[in-house]
Amino acid sequence: MRIAVLVYGRLNKCVEHYENIIAHIGKHHTINFFMSSDNSSEPLLKGFLELYTPIAYTNDPVMYKYDLGAYPGKRHETNIHNMTCHYINKNRVFALLETYVEKANVHYEVVLSLRLDCVFQNQFDFTGIAENTVYIPTGNDFWGINDQLAYGSLDTMKKYNSIDAKTLLDRKLSIPHPECLCLANIQFHGLQVQRVNLQYYRDV
Repeated sequence: MRIAVLVYGRLNKCVEHYENIIAHIGKHHTINFFMSSDNSSEPLLKGFLELYTPIAYTNDPVMYKYDLGAYPGKRHETNIHNMTCHYINKNRVFALLETYVEKANVHYEVVLSLRLDCVFQNQFDFTGIAENTVYIPTGNDFWGINDQLAYGSLDTMKKYNSIDAKTLLDRKLSIPHPECLCLANIQFHGLQVQRVNLQYYRDV
């Protein structure tokens, strides 16, 4: 199976977690990495590039001119800047994948959106991937739905990753909160959600 892994955000501990990630996705698969980070340090970027050998990546600074924190309902624990970068990086990394797919005429059976600070304790199960269905681990919903990792078909993950938080907030479909916006985006696109028993913890 050919799998595209979309890495977004910080590259902390990418070297330490490499073997865990590869082993639990499955070494028998063909795994291609794509990455969008913003201003990761040179040592972190070097370590990532050497191990993960991404098809395409960006480490450019994230730029935006809007304030998602200006919308009502913000919870005290929400870091608006980190949340904004989270969405921009998800958009950017999917755009890298989409460009490559179009130019190289490559087909991926699964697209996996992933944080590198996750440490897995059981295998991913990619059998029976259905269209218009996003597969999300049980737990870590925090008033919305787990936004740390998800997988599905290319078309499904385009809708999942191409989140437009400002539009969702303008339409009053969510509050400025990452898990709430993730759920609102899924509902906005009419995606089905399949919860999966993927055991992991974040090594932060």
